[in-house]
Amino acid sequence: MSKLYQIARRSVMMRHLSYSARKVYTEPLIDGNYKVSPAREVPEHIVRPPYVGKPNQQFEDLNEKPIIQHDKDALEKLRISARLAADTLSEGMKAAKLGNTTEDIDKAVHDFIIADDAYPTPIDYLHFPKSVCTSVNEVLCHGIPDDRVLKNGDYVNIDVTCYKNGYHGDNSAMVCIGDVHPDIQRLIRVTRESLYKAIEICKPGVPYSKIGEVITEYATESGYVVCPHFTGHGVGEDLHCGPFVYHTPNNVQAKMEVGNVFTIEPIIMLHDAYNMIYEWRDGWTVVAHNTPSAQWEHIIAIHDDGPEIMTLRKDEESPDFS
Repeated sequence: MSKLYQIARRSVMMRHLSYSARKVYTEPLIDGNYKVSPAREVPEHIVRPPYVGKPNQQFEDLNEKPIIQHDKDALEKLRISARLAADTLSEGMKAAKLGNTTEDIDKAVHDFIIADDAYPTPIDYLHFPKSVCTSVNEVLCHGIPDDRVLKNGDYVNIDVTCYKNGYHGDNSAMVCIGDVHPDIQRLIRVTRESLYKAIEICKPGVPYSKIGEVITEYATESGYVVCPHFTGHGVGEDLHCGPFVYHTPNNVQAKMEVGNVFTIEPIIMLHDAYNMIYEWRDGWTVVAHNTPSAQWEHIIAIHDDGPEIMTLRKDEESPDFS
């Protein structure tokens, strides 16, 4: 056994010991232990996005797609889709309560979207099986609604996307179930604050890379770690357009211009997940073992006078940083 191998093996063992010593806030979720029902029906008259029904979908490299400057007409259509996404998210948050399941959240979201003659974007997007993403506890993102009952102390991210008038709306928020540990409550609060810190600096001429700097600085000062594996993105007629919006330091040269519309959606973790981030067998659910995380998301439009939060909910207020 080489000395280099011994050092590497010791490093891995220490990391796993570190994991076992960490505080456990909620009972572990078990891959394959929960029932996922089929996607809900969408009335035939509702217009589908172009990807629906296509067998060989692939995620496109956003670095190869242009950053769109939306005109006034496109911005108005985006505003309508974003408003529906925000209102739908509010409905989903109401359904996230003790004793309900994430399947109940899926029903609330689905019914609200189709009642407005819109399409729940997730259904069949890269063959996702449900109408919304619900990420509970140590699930970082892309959780699939199922029959697991929400328990006291759980916390869940609800990520709502919808398609109306040819444009997508996209936003997410956190909900605490019952009595959530103060450590988790603080993580959720700081994550939302980091989102708003980033929104504050958005205006024409600002490099997109500044978003990652601001979020990382705020999260690090608060004692947390920004997940580097998932990004924001442009949004419009496609759910994902250029550019990638990184939440960690990066070398993206592009600058914001009037008419750009994009999401900011940081995932912030209580501590470093090392190499313990993995995907469930469903091909979607991303878990950071024994590592609590939180995520918030808004769609931002760039105007001459600064940012417009297109998905601002009616009952939502800017965070108090004092």
